Order: sequence, then C-alpha cells, then structure tokens
Amino acid sequence: MGKAEETRKYIIERAAPIFNKHGYAGTSMSQLTQVIKLTKGAIYGNFESKDEIAIAAFDYNVNEITKKIGEVVNSKENACDKLIAFANFYVDSFAELSRKGGCPVLNAAVDSDDAHESLKKRVKSAIGNWVDSVAGIVAAGVKRDQIKPGVNPDRFASLFVSLIEGGILLSKTTGDAIHLRRNVDHLIHLVNAELRA
Repeated sequence: MGKAEETRKYIIERAAPIFNKHGYAGTSMSQLTQVIKLTKGAIYGNFESKDEIAIAAFDYNVNEITKKIGEVVNSKENACDKLIAFANFYVDSFAELSRKGGCPVLNAAVDSDDAHESLKKRVKSAIGNWVDSVAGIVAAGVKRDQIKPGVNPDRFASLFVSLIEGGILLSKTTGDAIHLRRNVDHLIHLVNAELRA
C-alpha cells in the first residue's frame, strides 16, 4: 500500500465513528480535522469532498461489521445455527455498537433519507446485501434439508432484518437492550419452531 492509500485509509478509519455518531449533516469539517489531526487542505488533498469521505466512512463501518458477522456465522455448520448466531451477534455486540454510535446502516438510512441521494444508494445496497445474505443462508439450508421445504427465503430475510433494525432502534433510543433481545428471542423461536427441519 502506497503512502497516499495509507493516508486515505487513516482518514477513513478516524472519520468513520464521527459520521456514524453525528451523521452527515451533523459532522463538520472542523470536527474531522480535530479527530483526524490533519488540516482541511490535507484531507481534501485525499478526498474531493465531504460527500466522498462520508461514503467511504459508511462503507468502512459496514465492512467492519460484515467481517465480524461473517466470522460468527461461518463458525456454524447448520443453516439454522448460522441464523441464530447472526441474530445473537447484534445482542452480543450491542454495547460496542452503541459506543460507536449505533448501527451504521440504520443511522445512515435516517440521515440520508430525502437529503443525501448518493449515501442513500449506498444504504439501499447495504440493506440489499444483508437481506440477500440471510436469504442465501435460508435457501442453502432448504437445499441441505436443514430448513423445512416451503420456507420463503426472501420473506424470512425481510422479517429478520426488520426485527433486528427495529430492535436496535428501540434499544438505542431508550438505552435499554431489552427491545433488541426480545426481537432476537422471537427470531430464534421462529428459526427453531418454523424453519428447523
């Protein structure tokens, strides 16, 4: 990795939690220069605009969580156990996620809605990837006779993502993880009662 790429990576890593906590509109260049410890000119020497930094920071935040989820999910063999591990990841990581500002997908979805079209497209893509990932686990489980035939992968994936994001929203807002825990408990019940072959 060259010096320019190292500098861009450094800027993104430092900017990512700021954008996640304060949002696009709520993050100022003075906040970024203070945290990154580079001048505005040095930052803009590596990025064309605040938009470009925000999108790179969003991608970084999503990729970090995706890697961690992948490790947890891939440690399981059975599709139902993968789904349970996937859901439990959010409960297990809730305190850390909250310290870093919460779920970057949820935060950016709210922040970009009707205001930041390029970020909204990234959020839509991230949600699509998340839904596809869950649906893929379900579809593979049906093929391996681990999940009952007739289960609709897309329908379950939509429900899964909605319950996780809704639980995170309520828990982060109220400061009480019980909402997320209840939603995850419901998902686990669905996996064991309605999906598991």
